[in-house]
Amino acid sequence: MSAKTKDFTHGPLFFPIFLFAVPIILTGLLQMCYNMADQIVVGQFSGDPNALAAVGSTSSFSHLIINLAIGLSTGGGVVVAHHFGAHDGERVCRTVHTSFLLALIGGLFLCALGLIISRPVLVLMKTNGDIFESALLYIRIVFLGIPALALYNFGAATLRSVGDSRTPLILLALSGLVNVGLNLFFVIACHLSVAGVALATIISQYVSALAVWIVLARREGDTRFSLRRVCLDRRIVRDILRIGIPSGVQGSLFSVSNMLLQSAVNTFPVETISGNTIGGSVEGLTYTAMNGFYQASLTVTGQNVGAGERRRVTKTLLYSLVQVVLVGVLVGALCLVFCDQIARLFIDSTVGNLPAVLAATRERNTVILATYFLCGAMEVLTGHLRGRGCSIIPMISSVVGTVVLRSIWVMVFFPMEELHSLSGLFLCYPISWVVVCILHVATSLFLNKRDKKRQNREKIA
Repeated sequence: MSAKTKDFTHGPLFFPIFLFAVPIILTGLLQMCYNMADQIVVGQFSGDPNALAAVGSTSSFSHLIINLAIGLSTGGGVVVAHHFGAHDGERVCRTVHTSFLLALIGGLFLCALGLIISRPVLVLMKTNGDIFESALLYIRIVFLGIPALALYNFGAATLRSVGDSRTPLILLALSGLVNVGLNLFFVIACHLSVAGVALATIISQYVSALAVWIVLARREGDTRFSLRRVCLDRRIVRDILRIGIPSGVQGSLFSVSNMLLQSAVNTFPVETISGNTIGGSVEGLTYTAMNGFYQASLTVTGQNVGAGERRRVTKTLLYSLVQVVLVGVLVGALCLVFCDQIARLFIDSTVGNLPAVLAATRERNTVILATYFLCGAMEVLTGHLRGRGCSIIPMISSVVGTVVLRSIWVMVFFPMEELHSLSGLFLCYPISWVVVCILHVATSLFLNKRDKKRQNREKIA
């Protein structure tokens, strides 16, 4: 076993789960800082008062495509974790090399798809005419980085699945420096505005993608990567897609509902759209903490499923839920307290509409951040189910709890006078989190009952 790997199939769990999650949280915070850097630079230095709204108006659409790529990488990570927990080195190796080719093919396909549908989707989202062309230019450049995004996430998922959550943090930190430096260069020196921050984003993505596979090529052990061993193992592809496609669809379904919400936001004045954009970034700081425990739950559960350690699977879920709720309450409260201070980073303080932007940011996030621990519980439960190889049912639950429920909310409740505001619109978030949590808990209890019956049959046999 490599010194950088971590076997979670024996020994204590509570603190190892937390220590594994911390680098993932820091990685997410760095990623958020890159996204925030795009918005801060374009809001402060582009000279275009509508540039920030143009960048923010595309976020839900870009996440629709990006989440498909990330979902596929989740499938690769779970399969590696299963084989690693079972100590099947040959299958680990073949999964790593299959993942590389699958990431490349999937990334190119999603890139082409995004470029083709970008204009009609922005039209359907009722993107404000003042920012439409800027938004279209930004999103098309961003989609050119999808292949790199897919390759990086598959590589990072491989590292995390064998217990190495620190290396992705280091790699993302390095690519982030590239991103921030290029943001400033393209926007301030080259006056490229939204195009500049988009170019900086995709260049840094290609840097991180190249770096993660170089790291894998230099590792010792079963996860070592070699171009000569790249393959498409049919059984492994099937296993990755069985988990990855529902995972990607689930993430994209969140984006579909968010696109519907963004369409509702786009009917408000530009100041409100900008405030919502900033609010989404502040919210993202809290989500990174939640996602860290999702990744920890996914990896630790996957390894113990592969090792047949069912009791440790249950302990992993309970410990992860306790930790994510506590961290969610703490981080959400901190982001609420310092909401205005964070928001001021995104926009020139001399503009006349600053109070309206800040008010919109506070209005949005007061509803969301106070209840964000519910999102964390939902994420951990999702990671638990995927780690057990169950991906389709969580996807169906997300359809019911997010797309259907939030769509009904936007179309039926949001038009009501008392709910026709940002706070009224985003009230559907905590409601949907509660519904999905209930469905996920029911699914987990069903799986426990099924596994117990299976064990009893095996004992009798």
